[in-house]
Amino acid sequence: MKVNELSLRTGVNLETIRYYEKQGILPEPKRAANGYRYYDEDSIALLNFIKKCRTLGFSLEDIRGLNRLKLGLADHYQADQMVLKQLAQVEEKIIQLLEIKTFLQSIAIKEAHSEAECKAMAGLEGKLDF
Repeated sequence: MKVNELSLRTGVNLETIRYYEKQGILPEPKRAANGYRYYDEDSIALLNFIKKCRTLGFSLEDIRGLNRLKLGLADHYQADQMVLKQLAQVEEKIIQLLEIKTFLQSIAIKEAHSEAECKAMAGLEGKLDF
């Protein structure tokens, strides 16, 4: 299949596919006799794996490592360590997001009010503590 079909079947943008190839996350595709890039079912599986990892917040470097593990080229204990590291980062991000949510809730007034009463602008301008 051509890159357009790969993009359609995986939901990954064409430019993103090319970027992953340039970064070495996706291997260089095979070439058909006419010179067009040719992708197979393994390409779909790998791109879906990469997409899932990106959705979970893994960096491209982490994905390279996980892909090596997937291919059986390293100790799988490392995969657990990478997942635990990512989990810790997600938990930290959740704490940050909850703090942001609390702050935004504290500066929002749902009823009509005057400029002087506007906690939203005061908070966004740094006049209220975050």
